Amino acid sequence: MPLSPFLADALALARKQGWSRRAFLGALGGTLGGAALLPGSGAARAKELVFASWGGDEIKSLTRAFGKSYEAATGTTILFDGTGPAEGAIRTMVDSGNVTWDLCDADGFTALRLGQSGHLSAIDYKTVDGSQIMRPFNFTHGAGGYTYSYVLAFDSERFAARPPLTWRDFFDTQRFPGGRAVYRWMNGAFEAAMMAEGDGLTNPYPIDIDTAVGRLSKLRPYLQTWESGEQIQQMFVDQTISMACLWHTRAVALAKESEGKIAFTWAGGILYPGCWVVPKGNPGGIDAFSLIAHMQDPARQIEFTNLQRVGPANPAATAAMPRALRDYDPTQPENLSQQVIADSAWWAENFDKARTEFADMLERT
Repeated sequence: MPLSPFLADALALARKQGWSRRAFLGALGGTLGGAALLPGSGAARAKELVFASWGGDEIKSLTRAFGKSYEAATGTTILFDGTGPAEGAIRTMVDSGNVTWDLCDADGFTALRLGQSGHLSAIDYKTVDGSQIMRPFNFTHGAGGYTYSYVLAFDSERFAARPPLTWRDFFDTQRFPGGRAVYRWMNGAFEAAMMAEGDGLTNPYPIDIDTAVGRLSKLRPYLQTWESGEQIQQMFVDQTISMACLWHTRAVALAKESEGKIAFTWAGGILYPGCWVVPKGNPGGIDAFSLIAHMQDPARQIEFTNLQRVGPANPAATAAMPRALRDYDPTQPENLSQQVIADSAWWAENFDKARTEFADMLERT
């Protein structure tokens, strides 16, 4: 199970901007001064760092925003392995003693889980500036690198008279008929279920799993699940759903492509971190922390926002965000004030139980 496919979806959106595979590979080979794709596993050589990502256009965006400038400043080549640094893959690699990755993209709760099990090195906060990471995403074993939110998106034409603006509305299929869709791996959906008890912004933690699963079960037979941004987009196109809890990057794309037919609200959004983690025993050693520090630069994070429509993790990047990008940035004060921040510690402790209970409910109904 890929625990962090969010960024891969953001990258699929970037591909729509016109980057073909051939053009992308040509750019890597001809203009990026040695930055390269890692076609398979293998130990990193001297002056190289292996960055495990989710593949596709993520490699292009990471290279443009961070990799090219780091290579120019240090002479260290960044090799990208796009096979996907899932939690299980990191565990297996470290347990085998054959670690080939220096840096990985992981969820906040994954950073906590792998840190607790001894599979990650603690972040060197003498090299990485913890004050340049939005709290509470400066974890012991993971440094917040970007942000994204789960938001409520809806068919604005179907609900022209009264648009749904709260998670209570999302769960009200009488006043707001139509199908619903939530993420197959529960993130966002469980928080939405807890916040549906009231109309205002409320803290959904600690999540009561029985309550969350019970509320979601009441959406049946209207409830569908999605695993990719393209899948949820097609559900809206096919009109099999009228509302969804989905990543803000995909909601932004849907709103633009549908010319406003599909709208979304930041109200009740749940802000999650994307973290940079270092597998224990990584071949590049402490140089991995130098790369993380390089990626903290506000201008570089703003460029990553421009490429991916994700939010930054550095508060200085939030403050300096160009006006044209603020509508996409979940960390802007006017957007963040309407949201809650994900409790990564709760998910680290309860993910397995939540996954089992949710899967069982889907099979029963």
